Amino acid sequence: MQESGMPLRECLWRIDEKKFFIAIAGTGPGFRSIVEIASNEQYNEFLPDMEIVAIAEPDYNSSTVERLRERGIKIYPTCEEMLAAHPDIDLLVELAGKRFRLKKIRDGLSASISFLDHTAAIFLCGLHNMLQSRLYCQRDLARHKALLEAIIDEVRDDIILLDKEGRIVDMNRNVRQRIGQNREDLVGLPCCDVQALADGTPFCHGQDEKCPFFVAKATGETAEALFTRVDREGRLLYFRVYAYPIFNEYGGLTHIVIMRRDITRRTYKEKHQQHAEKLSIIGEISTYLAHEIRNPLCAIGGFSNSLLRSGNLDEKQREKIKIIADETKRLDSMLSSILNFARPASAVMGATDISQVVRETVELMKIGYSKQGHEFNVIPGPTLPKVVGEPEMVKQCLVNLIKNSLEAMPSGGEVTIRTGLDKDLVFLGVEDTGKGMSEDELQNALSPFYTTKKGGYGLGLAMIKKIIEEFGGRVELTSKEGVGTKATIFFAPVLAVEEEKKSLQKDN
Repeated sequence: MQESGMPLRECLWRIDEKKFFIAIAGTGPGFRSIVEIASNEQYNEFLPDMEIVAIAEPDYNSSTVERLRERGIKIYPTCEEMLAAHPDIDLLVELAGKRFRLKKIRDGLSASISFLDHTAAIFLCGLHNMLQSRLYCQRDLARHKALLEAIIDEVRDDIILLDKEGRIVDMNRNVRQRIGQNREDLVGLPCCDVQALADGTPFCHGQDEKCPFFVAKATGETAEALFTRVDREGRLLYFRVYAYPIFNEYGGLTHIVIMRRDITRRTYKEKHQQHAEKLSIIGEISTYLAHEIRNPLCAIGGFSNSLLRSGNLDEKQREKIKIIADETKRLDSMLSSILNFARPASAVMGATDISQVVRETVELMKIGYSKQGHEFNVIPGPTLPKVVGEPEMVKQCLVNLIKNSLEAMPSGGEVTIRTGLDKDLVFLGVEDTGKGMSEDELQNALSPFYTTKKGGYGLGLAMIKKIIEEFGGRVELTSKEGVGTKATIFFAPVLAVEEEKKSLQKDN
């Protein structure tokens, strides 16, 4: 009886570890199968170690016999001669198919030799065929597995197979390469300990009940969720995480596949499209405001100021009228900001020297803010090309970015202005050591009418973004709470070929 915990394939020969010496009498049907069983190491998983030492009464036209002879196996004309020459034989297999000789052969065997006649040898042939089928299935399965792994490894998303407890069973190459570890090092670990951003920042901070894994586990249905994360550089990233439950043939949940997709680029494109749609709506609204609100607003302001100049009001009445006048002025200022934001840039774009703009702007800002505990550091890049833009508008954008940094550091701090080349674009960065932004603030900072400032309109950064994009550039914002914020403007350089084209046009 098999003992508890003992493998199913455990048998007497596994315990004894004995090697069996085999002799074959005759080369009838099944001969090649038995030779392969005794010679192929793949069969050792199911049978004891065997070695063919001799063959008797062969068919001399058999190519198999000739190959065995070349391997040094002895060939004998009769079974009796073979048995006399090899007393160490453990098993004799009769494949001649001559029933009238079976009794004679059995009677001539010693007690130490087991006998298998051609009728019983059919079971070995059946075993051979089953093992061949198994090997074929293994090769086919390995081929399909390799194909599936190749397909999954080419997917640029993170794909992780988890058990019901959230431990890793397998993962695709994308996960392994980013973590920098082998599959064996990751299997068995909790999923939340492995998930990370491209820079190594942990994606999870312990178990999150909102994770689709727990939803799929609880409901048995596919689940998904959107997550935002901030990397080490303070950039906001967007991820879509999917969970797919896997069931066995009885309908029981066995595993869950987690797929994590970085949708940052796609989300930014969608937000850019939404931003353009907002600008279109704002343009229509501003036109309406200009025609329908500004005229009566001017009338209210004019009458309010006229009443303030009259001497027929007491102090309380004058105070009330002054409030009306101030609020009217504030509304007019807000209306002007909206109209300016919605109006296309009127400046003619040309060649702007970023280094000169930075020098002039920083000198101007130092005059008013250095004495308030603010320090300005300028880190210029190497020789930079001029960029496409209008100098005064670029300067105004830089002034507004520096002011934002100063407002984030009311008790003083450090503002760093960097310039340089990033691939084929010129960049201008303004970095502060202020309070930084939360994920929600960072996500909406460039949207029009979003502000955290008291009395602000939320058009400052949105206006900068609009101007720079009209110049053919872009604005990136990164921030970390308690560390600071960095705004980077990327400009398209003025190409020499364009200047050459202008010169040719002048000459003509």
